[in-house]
Amino acid sequence: MMDSVPRLPGSALPKNLIDTVQKGALAYRYKGIPTWKDPFDLAIYSMLLWQLKPASIIEIGSNQGGSALWLHDVMTNYGVACEIHSVDIRPPTLCVPGITFHQGDARNLGATLDASLLRRLQRPLFVIEDSDHQARTTLAVLDFFDPWLQRGEFIVVEDGIITDMGDAGLYGGGPSAAIRAFLSGKPDRYAVDRECCDWFGQNVTWNVNGYLRRL
Repeated sequence: MMDSVPRLPGSALPKNLIDTVQKGALAYRYKGIPTWKDPFDLAIYSMLLWQLKPASIIEIGSNQGGSALWLHDVMTNYGVACEIHSVDIRPPTLCVPGITFHQGDARNLGATLDASLLRRLQRPLFVIEDSDHQARTTLAVLDFFDPWLQRGEFIVVEDGIITDMGDAGLYGGGPSAAIRAFLSGKPDRYAVDRECCDWFGQNVTWNVNGYLRRL
């Protein structure tokens, strides 16, 4: 079941559990590379990527490249040919065939991901917004990809859990504020996929209300 209006409940996780999971997530490594992923979303991503079998993935926010490497290996293990592009102000030096790291600003993606690149990408496309978590930045990313996403494709906004941590004010409202603003302006174009968000319980995910499907 999915919502086509921005009804945005919080996480059912208690604050003390959020804090302990966050400690582990920030310490999580994949193949020795800091990856900063929580166990709930590693599982949800694994299921969703198998279901969608994207031919192209764009990640905004590379950090040290651990999540891009994990995505690459998941798709390889699924036997799906998938081109991965990851954008960061300071991209990592990790070199892996099938992954392209781009230097770029999440608030000005058009300077990095030009129309010719986006037009040639194979579909389905899967987009992950995991930049600086500022509401302004997240909204810029959502607005940038809106014209490019096709029916059934996903853009996932990471770390809406910041609100449940009590830290949204440090990020100008954080990802959740950006999601609300974005969906309010496009109620007939996107839906919050509740199956993903609520798989382990109401928003038992770090991507609170963040699995957005293009309608």
